[in-house]
Amino acid sequence: MKKIILAFISVFFCVFLLSSLKADEDSNFVDLYVILKQIDHINRTLDTYKDNPQKAKVYNEQKINLMRELTAKITDSKEKIGIDISQNKQKQEKVKLDIEKNAHISDNYSLLLNKISLDMLILDEQMYNVLEKLRKNLGFLSQKEDIINIISPYLMSLDEKLNTKFLIPNELSESQKQILQNQLDEYRAKLETYTEILTYFQDHAQNILPKNEIMNIGMEKILQKIDDYIPLNTHNFIFAKIVLSLFTLIVLLACRKIVARIVLRIVDFFVKFTRHNEEIQNKIRNDITKPISWFLLFWSIDISLDILYYPNIVSPRVQVWFGVIYIVLFAWFIISLLKGYGGAFISSIAQKSSDGFRKEVINLILKIIYFIVVVFALLAILKHLGFNISTIVASLGIGGLAVALAVKDMLANFFASVMLLFDNSFSQGDWIVCGDIEGTVVEMGLRRTTVRTFDNALLFVPNSELANKAIRNWNRRKVGRRMKMNIGLTYDSPREKLERCVVQIRELLTHSPYISKSDDERGAIEYQAAFKKDIVSMDDYLGYKSTLMVFIDEFAPSSINILIYCFTKTVAWAEFLQVKEEIMLEIMKIVESNDLSFAFPSQSLYVESLPSTMKNLS
Repeated sequence: MKKIILAFISVFFCVFLLSSLKADEDSNFVDLYVILKQIDHINRTLDTYKDNPQKAKVYNEQKINLMRELTAKITDSKEKIGIDISQNKQKQEKVKLDIEKNAHISDNYSLLLNKISLDMLILDEQMYNVLEKLRKNLGFLSQKEDIINIISPYLMSLDEKLNTKFLIPNELSESQKQILQNQLDEYRAKLETYTEILTYFQDHAQNILPKNEIMNIGMEKILQKIDDYIPLNTHNFIFAKIVLSLFTLIVLLACRKIVARIVLRIVDFFVKFTRHNEEIQNKIRNDITKPISWFLLFWSIDISLDILYYPNIVSPRVQVWFGVIYIVLFAWFIISLLKGYGGAFISSIAQKSSDGFRKEVINLILKIIYFIVVVFALLAILKHLGFNISTIVASLGIGGLAVALAVKDMLANFFASVMLLFDNSFSQGDWIVCGDIEGTVVEMGLRRTTVRTFDNALLFVPNSELANKAIRNWNRRKVGRRMKMNIGLTYDSPREKLERCVVQIRELLTHSPYISKSDDERGAIEYQAAFKKDIVSMDDYLGYKSTLMVFIDEFAPSSINILIYCFTKTVAWAEFLQVKEEIMLEIMKIVESNDLSFAFPSQSLYVESLPSTMKNLS
């Protein structure tokens, strides 16, 4: 992984070295008003290429690049706006006087020319006010809404002017009409250009927000210091920026484990149940180190790019993908915390709780939270990429029926898991039998339950299948595992000895400390079960069995059978087999002490008559 990261860093700096050089060559300060004029000129040129899509495409690309450049330079105080506002207002006052004079002498031609000139000056004044407000009112904590609130009144004013029409009097000469028309076209072109620019500002408000406020503090001094130590005559700190960005990248990457430890300490300050468990802390630390490491990697690259492009900002196309990566890594970090501390929480509660704790409930809740985190991350990514989340949600509502039909099996399994939890049919670790499925429940998920069979295979069973079939849960018994056997004795056994044998076996089981009896002490009844004691059989409800029967059961074809039917106190399989073995050995002693014999399957053959040849042989 280290080699991959180093290779990635090398390629990164090789690629961005050229881009940084190009950026520095073109970073000479240009008045914003010059860019406004260039955009206005392109718009007028585009009108002449309406029938030539290829050339129009080239000019449109140039216009978009100028828009981006203008957006990037708005908040940079070093960039001059380029509109002399005091001179503009002086011109407005002079034109207003000319308007009054021309109105007094009824010179309609000069009056209209002066009105158009005044409106063009007012347009420049409004654009200056917009740019100045954006610079003064935007700070590091500003949001997109602040930009929209600044621009909206001016944009509405421009829209009103677009809807206003100038009427050229008919009494004017053709040359005067043509001059007025040319002035009107120039005015409307500037009006449309400014409207387009302000609309672009609103649509790309995120790109206007200052991104490098913290980094820009003392940045020029730092670069100057680094540049003094470089024995090369470079332009605009090219190599100084490369050195600083590379140093920043290495430092941040080296600090990723330290940052992970700090984050763990902060979280562990609030989550106390893992504080004294070093093993759990190490596991959680390993889980959260990965997203933090990747975050620091991309964050260091992001900062390095900001340094390389200083004083300009990185291309919005690149920045938007960094935002997507940060959202994904944040979701990964949250899920890692939930997995680590969620598992530790279940383990901690399970150790403190002696009975009745259902781990699968918390496990299911954690999985639902994982799903919610993923959904919110996807919505955040879509919103960051510019999609309308409200429209997406509305379209999901319209197509809800189709989605429901497509995921009906998934929904059936999810609701089946909820039903199984409420029914409390089984818990994790229970030995269950459901149809052809038999084994120990490993985990109950949102869609399926994992079962480990006794031959060590792993079954993934849809929850809907478990919810729709009878489930035999062998773990829902506190005392009593059935032991049933038939003792076959030979038919030549005397009746008195059979009776004595039955009585002795019954006494053996009655006095055995391993066999459950009806007078054994019962454990404490939970308060939930206490309400049902007058409604249901408490022994059957809680899982106590104490039936004990020893009787001569049947005359079998080869033996007289004694039925033994009882329950051991233990329900564990290994202990049950030990008890069963001991009981069987004691029964053998009783049979032997009564001079009785165990029967085995046999058949007797009786011959009524023999052939004459056989009789002669005898």
